[in-house]
Amino acid sequence: MFIKNFEKLATTPQRKVVLELIETALSSIQSENVIDRSLKVENDKLTIMDKIFDLSNFERVFLIGFGKGSAKNSKFIEEKLGDKLTEGYVIDASPETFKKIQFTQGTHPLPSPQNVAFTDNLIKRFKELNLTEKDLILVVVCGGGSAMLVHPYKINLDEKIKVEKALLESGADIIEVNTIRQHLSTVKGGGLTEILYPAHVTSLIFSDVPGNNLSYIASGPTVKDSTTIDDAIDLLKKYNLFDKLGLKREDFSENPKEDKYFANVSNILVLSNLTALEAMKKK
Repeated sequence: MFIKNFEKLATTPQRKVVLELIETALSSIQSENVIDRSLKVENDKLTIMDKIFDLSNFERVFLIGFGKGSAKNSKFIEEKLGDKLTEGYVIDASPETFKKIQFTQGTHPLPSPQNVAFTDNLIKRFKELNLTEKDLILVVVCGGGSAMLVHPYKINLDEKIKVEKALLESGADIIEVNTIRQHLSTVKGGGLTEILYPAHVTSLIFSDVPGNNLSYIASGPTVKDSTTIDDAIDLLKKYNLFDKLGLKREDFSENPKEDKYFANVSNILVLSNLTALEAMKKK
């Protein structure tokens, strides 16, 4: 049980019902239960929610994970895939032990040298692999991924941390913050898919963003971005940060918009606050 003093609190039938609903909600969002529900491997068929992949069509299967909870989720995925997994790379603030996946302990909510090094090494490794359409890459995207998958376009890490601190203190909402982040990075706003092209990329997305707009969960590294550099700069000016932070237009990048980078990409929402609500409703 998640509620340690359940019996003490369940003093009436009505209170017991409410406590059981809370237990159901908490159980529904545990990593092992989420992966059990969402991902199945039978023979050469990988099923993620309602999408089926024939693993016999792929020569290699990789896993990338980042954000809070990504390590635990990736551990259960690694167990399900078994020897079908070629290799993987995960960064999280909480450690896990793996068989095939290389783990990096990262920081949150601010980026750090280890977060940048993880992302640098990830990009380098996947460029070395000479990816083709015969490769399948599973990407575990969790909240907090914006801070952990870090590859600034122009500014250095110290400047990036300064921007992040200012955004956290500005009063900007998560959509606004991540719009700005997307255009200061080469891996956000769909940038990761350009790096992994032409492999098949499937993201399992664990949402911490109200409304579950996939573009803004961990700044949407595998989602086609509809915003522009001007949108990001306008938001910084809205909060009087553009000049204050000493930013220049050339510090910002335009995210990939070409359809070819997203033709083999699937973005699947596997967890959100609706998961708990639906579980309570069913109970």
